[in-house]
Amino acid sequence: MLPAFLTAVPFALIVRQPDLGTAMVIALIAGVMTLFAKIERRTFTWLVTTFTLLVPLVWFFLRGYQKQRILTFLNPDRDPLGAGYHIIQSKIAIGSGMLTGKGFLKGTQNALAFLPEQHTDFIFSVLSEEWGLAGSLTIIILFLIMIAWGLNIAGRCGILSASCFPLA
Repeated sequence: MLPAFLTAVPFALIVRQPDLGTAMVIALIAGVMTLFAKIERRTFTWLVTTFTLLVPLVWFFLRGYQKQRILTFLNPDRDPLGAGYHIIQSKIAIGSGMLTGKGFLKGTQNALAFLPEQHTDFIFSVLSEEWGLAGSLTIIILFLIMIAWGLNIAGRCGILSASCFPLA
């Protein structure tokens, strides 16, 4: 119960700001940490059930624009010229890269400013358009290798274990 409380307090305060995206990232991190903590099956079932029951309740406390963002995330085609426009343009950019891409700095979606915030929010779309499926898969594989490497290190470590710090 203590970890749930320690997660719920910052989550509630951040949602109140309102910054639903950051709050959801905190909840996701807490959930993943819970899975890696090797909790009992009964505790895991209780957490999943509680979360499932709270989601519909939380929906009523969200502001209108927050609900709109969630619905647009789930189905961008419901408002193609409004809230879903950038997601649709992002999918077009990814698809137009095809297998090998259009070349470095030659992406039309990026150059013609169909993708706002290309350097942050839509960086993968820009990469996919310029480098194609080959470049996108390369980036994904590199990230998976880095994650596997980190999980391997974490799996070998105990709390403050000497094996975590081989140079110490």
